[in-house]
Amino acid sequence: MKEFIQKNKVACYAVYLLVIVGLFLISAEVILRQKGVQPWRVHDTPVLVEPGGKFFRKHPTLGYASLPGEFTVTLRRTNYSFHVTNLSNGLRVTHPLASYNPASNKPEIWLFGCSFTYGWTLNDEQAYPWLLQERLPEYEVVNYSFTGYGTIHSLIQFRDALAANKTPEIAVLAYADIHDERNTFLRKRRKSVAPWNKLGPIVQPYARLDNNGKLQYFLADVVYTEFPLMRYSALAHFLEIKWNELEETLQPSRKVSEALVLEIAQLAQQRGVKFILATIGKDSQMLEFAQRNGIPNVDISVNFRENIRYMNLPHDGHPSALANKKYADHLEAFLHNGFLRQANEIPLPLNRSEPLK
Repeated sequence: MKEFIQKNKVACYAVYLLVIVGLFLISAEVILRQKGVQPWRVHDTPVLVEPGGKFFRKHPTLGYASLPGEFTVTLRRTNYSFHVTNLSNGLRVTHPLASYNPASNKPEIWLFGCSFTYGWTLNDEQAYPWLLQERLPEYEVVNYSFTGYGTIHSLIQFRDALAANKTPEIAVLAYADIHDERNTFLRKRRKSVAPWNKLGPIVQPYARLDNNGKLQYFLADVVYTEFPLMRYSALAHFLEIKWNELEETLQPSRKVSEALVLEIAQLAQQRGVKFILATIGKDSQMLEFAQRNGIPNVDISVNFRENIRYMNLPHDGHPSALANKKYADHLEAFLHNGFLRQANEIPLPLNRSEPLK
């Protein structure tokens, strides 16, 4: 009899605990939904690319790169479209396609960065690399930037281009703090990027610091490992968000970015390239880091909060044509402060050959 009562007590306690836990989970679910937290919804790719529906291609070192060709990209939400022209090497044009001359001997200015420098949501001629090219016709401005790229992509591009016996006169890294999470490719970044796989295969390079503070490099397929039930439960999604935030706190992504910047600066110094760190987002810490390490630096950013016309609203939060004009203004002014050659130092152009088609 005592054993029967004891077993019933255990069963009652178990049921009681299950009820308490169930009530807690239900209450947490209701409260979180009232506060605006929802189960995770996988959104479709927010853009339409014509022709072909694809915009990315695999790349052996960068993971992914832009497809060559001319494209019209439409933002599905507002039906806003912009025109993109990428050269045969995938880089976006900085002047009319017919004016490209393979025999050109102009000194080059290389621009590295993300979608801000690529000119996402803008036509070719509205992006600041194009505007800079118009203002500096004695130079060849090369836009290495692409959407989704971080500092690690810039380092890889710079290293690969130098290995191919190309050397610019000036290299500009347009840095923003959003590159930090791209450089370490944490869960939060994987979550936001994974839907873009529909525009082509995406593989992501990323970096970590070892125990000695040295950079280690990796490549990962862009897939996202979900928490159980996060597509159905606000609580599960909330826990997943907090887990991602904890990972972001524990991983020294900014230190990784700084190490990558130093690596680029050292490569530039070895090859006699004038290297400039340009912050395209407000970031005094990175400017101070560059200053401490003897890296020429300039803030070319605009204040989106003070003037919303700097964003391409209502279509997208990327920089507008007005913001790109400001970027060009700031960078051009800095380049004229001792980085550009005098007119009598510019080599005469070679005889023009047939333009690239």
